[in-house]
Amino acid sequence: MYQFYNNILTIPGRALYDGLNIMTKSNYDKHCRLNKFNRVRMGKGLNNTALIEFESIPEKFRTKIIKKIGYPSKPKVKNQIFNYYKDDYDAQEFFTNYLLDDYKSLSKEKQDEYSINAQMLNALDIYILEMITFRKSRGGKAMLTMVWQDAAKASEDVKNEIGHTLPKSIRRLKEKLDVYKVEGYKSLVSENFGNKKAAKIKDHKQEAVLRQLLRDHRNLDNEQIVTIYNSVAKIQDWAELSASTIGNYRTKWSLLTFAATNGEKRFDNKISMQVKRETPSLPLIYWTIDGWNAELLYQKTGNGLRGQSVTTYHNRLTMVVVLDPFIKYPVGYAIGTQENATLIKAALRNAVQHTEELFGEKHKVLQIQADNYAKKEMTSFYEIVSEKFTPAKVGNAKSKVIEPWFKYFNKTYCQLSPNWSGQGIKSRTQPNGEYLNKIRHSFPSQNECEKQLIQMIETDRNKLREKYLEGYGRLPENAKRLFNKKEYLMHFGETTGFTNKVSHNGLHISINGRKREYDSFDINFRMHSHLDWIIKFDSNDLSEVLAYNEDQNLNFILLQKHIQPMALYDRKKGDTEELNKINQFNRNTKNFILENQLKDYNTVNQLFISNPNLDNTLAKMLIMDSKGQHKNRLNEEKILNARKKLETQNKVIEKKKDKTWQNDQKDYWSNKVDINKYINEENE
Repeated sequence: MYQFYNNILTIPGRALYDGLNIMTKSNYDKHCRLNKFNRVRMGKGLNNTALIEFESIPEKFRTKIIKKIGYPSKPKVKNQIFNYYKDDYDAQEFFTNYLLDDYKSLSKEKQDEYSINAQMLNALDIYILEMITFRKSRGGKAMLTMVWQDAAKASEDVKNEIGHTLPKSIRRLKEKLDVYKVEGYKSLVSENFGNKKAAKIKDHKQEAVLRQLLRDHRNLDNEQIVTIYNSVAKIQDWAELSASTIGNYRTKWSLLTFAATNGEKRFDNKISMQVKRETPSLPLIYWTIDGWNAELLYQKTGNGLRGQSVTTYHNRLTMVVVLDPFIKYPVGYAIGTQENATLIKAALRNAVQHTEELFGEKHKVLQIQADNYAKKEMTSFYEIVSEKFTPAKVGNAKSKVIEPWFKYFNKTYCQLSPNWSGQGIKSRTQPNGEYLNKIRHSFPSQNECEKQLIQMIETDRNKLREKYLEGYGRLPENAKRLFNKKEYLMHFGETTGFTNKVSHNGLHISINGRKREYDSFDINFRMHSHLDWIIKFDSNDLSEVLAYNEDQNLNFILLQKHIQPMALYDRKKGDTEELNKINQFNRNTKNFILENQLKDYNTVNQLFISNPNLDNTLAKMLIMDSKGQHKNRLNEEKILNARKKLETQNKVIEKKKDKTWQNDQKDYWSNKVDINKYINEENE
């Protein structure tokens, strides 16, 4: 009577009202109409009979069926298990992401096995709960035992089809389900997995002792650690370890012990996560600077300990390079015998000067990166050259893109020279030391070696120059930062080492062994002519220098004085213009003095008017103008007349520019005007 259809236990619908007489035909039709039966197959078609799922029949009718034809046969349990067996996606995700104690993932086979076991236990749990509910009132414990027997039998029957690895024993299967219901998916991971039971270190105290030994700053080897650890293990009644086991744990716990045995710098470079960056998109937005001992040998002769002449051949120069990572362009460099703040500043000065060679003006950079060498002295200097200074992390060479560039430069250029010294101590590619010793007498001098490096850098610049200029063409105007003359000379200018005072001809300055004269058209420079001035200059452009006082609160750009010919015949283009500039400056200076004098006169006059008590003082008789006059009203008119005549004279000079050489010579003396002359005439 019972039959399975698609692994579902069913009973023919007709049997319920015609055969078993469980209900009437009308009652059957009513249950079908109200969907109280689950008809897994309709009765349509030739020789087809409607099949009703046994479990969907109301319990009062199922009881009558069992009384008449008995319990369903055992295969019913197997099919019920199949009905309850569903995919458990939570279990699949759990075992996919599960990590063992050594941070390893489960193999794909184990993930599938544990997921199937979880799904099988879920099905068994549902089946047992339903059967207990169904039979509890009828059989008590004896019936519960039968349920477990049926469940264990069905579990074993479907093992090959489902592929689970649950135990066959009823007791062990029940224990497995009980633990699973409490601990969840984790309980399905075998303790034997990964040789957990075979491990000799099972306690956190054992792990802590061994890790501390592995962290020891003396870098104890495996044999030394075995001796120390086993002496503790004997007292603590732990399993003793072998040297090979120590080696395995050293590898397993390398993340936890590496920093202690190798230091934080190596940990950061080898273990820590690194930041991935891309090169700048344009020039002049990011520079990096660093020093490098050039791999080129030169010979140097000096005195030994006893004063004898000694020649050495192992000498190497230091090169500080300013690199623009945009296309790895060496925008600046300086060469010396050792890296120091002076050499770094020289490299930056070369970089700024080179931007003028390339683009016509001296440029700054938006951001500069450098290491922490001479940080206190150099930080303020870096901030002058750039808007943002970014110091590289101490010991983190990987953060500096210039390090790989030095390797490129060494391989591309230096290695082709006969005096090449190699690629560093650790590199396998090294020159033949014996042959270097044979040719050491042919090594260049220090000056010649410096020329070697300069030629190499200029060659590299020429290769990249066109592309660098093309990139500059795409640089927005708002991203360009320029040096003004004062700023550049103040920070990059050379100094004479002496101070200078202003004379009637300006400043007389000795630069590179040659006397030069400089002056300024700024009247304020004349106002402070009593001060000592420090001079900063650029050897590449001596047309202008910077003069500043000791307190550095006054500074002026001075121009090299134009040399006028004595004879008018010797005049050349530009001489007249320069002469006119001086004459105009002198006229403006006199005007400035007159205006100051008039202002002072008005102030003093007002003082006496507002203070009648001053009339009988000697001060009134002594306070007079620069010509010794003290008739206030008269003096005021004299000053105004003098200014008018000076203005008239200036107009006359302008009209006489087109006169002949003879007239110029004649007018040279007649045009000399003495302001005092006009004032004195008024007094007569």
